[in-house]
Amino acid sequence: MKRFLFIICISGLALYAFAQEKAPKWMDKQKKAVVTVTTYKADGTTLHNGTGFFITEDGTLLSAYSLFRDAHKAVVTTGEGKSFPVERVLAADELYDVIRLQVRVPKKVDYLEMAEAPLAVGAEAYLMPFVKGKEKIKSYGSGKVEEVTKLKDAYHYYKLSFPLQVDWKNAPVLNAEGQVFGLAQEDASGKNECSYAVSAIYANSLQITSTDAFNSVYNAIGIRKAWPADREQARVATYIIENTQDAKTFLETLNDFVATFPDWSESYVRRGSYYAQHRKELGKDVDECLRRATEDLDRAIELAERKSEAMYAKAQLVYQIAMTDSTIQNPQWNANWAQVLLTETLKEEDLPIYHQLQADMYLAKGDYESAYKEYMIVNGSDAANGNSWYMASKMKASMPSVNMGEIIALLDSAVACCGDPVREEAAPYILDRINWRLRLRQYPEAVADYDLYYKVVGGRVDDNFYYYREQAKFRMDDFEGALADIRQAISFAPEQPIYPAEEASIYIRLEKYPEAMQSIEKALALAPEFAACYRLRGICYQRTNQPEKAQADFLKAKELGDPAAERLLK
Repeated sequence: MKRFLFIICISGLALYAFAQEKAPKWMDKQKKAVVTVTTYKADGTTLHNGTGFFITEDGTLLSAYSLFRDAHKAVVTTGEGKSFPVERVLAADELYDVIRLQVRVPKKVDYLEMAEAPLAVGAEAYLMPFVKGKEKIKSYGSGKVEEVTKLKDAYHYYKLSFPLQVDWKNAPVLNAEGQVFGLAQEDASGKNECSYAVSAIYANSLQITSTDAFNSVYNAIGIRKAWPADREQARVATYIIENTQDAKTFLETLNDFVATFPDWSESYVRRGSYYAQHRKELGKDVDECLRRATEDLDRAIELAERKSEAMYAKAQLVYQIAMTDSTIQNPQWNANWAQVLLTETLKEEDLPIYHQLQADMYLAKGDYESAYKEYMIVNGSDAANGNSWYMASKMKASMPSVNMGEIIALLDSAVACCGDPVREEAAPYILDRINWRLRLRQYPEAVADYDLYYKVVGGRVDDNFYYYREQAKFRMDDFEGALADIRQAISFAPEQPIYPAEEASIYIRLEKYPEAMQSIEKALALAPEFAACYRLRGICYQRTNQPEKAQADFLKAKELGDPAAERLLK
């Protein structure tokens, strides 16, 4: 038995030695791309040690996500002993335990070329561990691909025939040509009879998006994250990140955003706007912040493909700041200068949307007629929107001669801009249209608008809504509808005496005097000095042949200041 075991051991050693003799020639050169990775906690103490490898000459590295969770700093060290800091996280996947990083390297580094085609079952596979300096690779993984499963989309997960040593985790796994196709991962069963490799191409394909600002996978890492490759997504990400950082920290984030997209006009508009809008929170001199804002906005104009857009952004920002802070003395940040900038913008390109800002400027000066004309320029174009029609109606209402029909027509257009079915943004336009309809005594139309308002706000209304709709229904002699609405108002605000008093008025019109008396008593219980209630009760007495009681209540109403009581006494 001992002799048999001895033969097996000798055979194993022979096979292992044979594997080393057959090591691919490329391995000694390729080993320079493999590095150690050390991550650190926020307090500077070591968190994890592991392996990674470069896949580009400018320092793109693949490694394990698990090494970086809760890390606030990371350093990679080459076989030659050179250390470089991890600059940012490019992308990660916690489920498959992979991460792509950017390492700050002073010059080109050795890297592994990616295998373009996936490996098939039976293909040769080699695991190349980290080695120091000029040391020869004494041990490495060598075997076959035993199984290929689909990972995601066109990517794969591989089962390999050789077991994994402790210090081999996350090392590169290469094909016979020395091209990397996977990151080594251990057998989850703990048996260590085989090993696995997750697709390196998959790890390299991962991308950060704007919504990853909320992703716990990235938030668990304290190292700076990369911006989305798409610059518009990156700009969206700045607005998401802004809510998670204080002003000074976010300014650093914006500096990084600008450094990442230095030739994009919008990056300077974003930072310039932040300098101006958050000048106080930044703790800097206000004039200094405005100076830097001006520099960024001017740079944006230089870079803009369509200069008028950047010019308009500057005029709009200057006007916004000027109108919200009267303490600014800088002559390049007042309303007059904003007007100059807008005039220059219109000379560069006369677009209807720019006239909306021009209209706002006229409105602030009280020049309603000029403002109306500017809003109507917008409304005569594809840039027309609910607000431009609404503001036109406001300007029309502020002019000396008011044509209510024209105002309602403008509000019709404002509501029409809000889609079908009408979106909630139309709510203020509908309320304004109701007011004008009531002034014209268009009660059925007003009630229809109340119904539309209820629908667009999803039924989120209060007692006031029901009270005002009840008033309109009452005036169009829809007493049953009015009664239903006033009861809703009472259910929302049972402490308000005006609602049971209004309910009594409806009952009187319906000649239901006992019910009216009950409502009056409820109102008086809430407000004993409510003059109108005595008048209403006097009417009930009068119409039920109780003249003495009626006279007494009319006198009480008069004493409490009800102007209508005098007429009833006569």
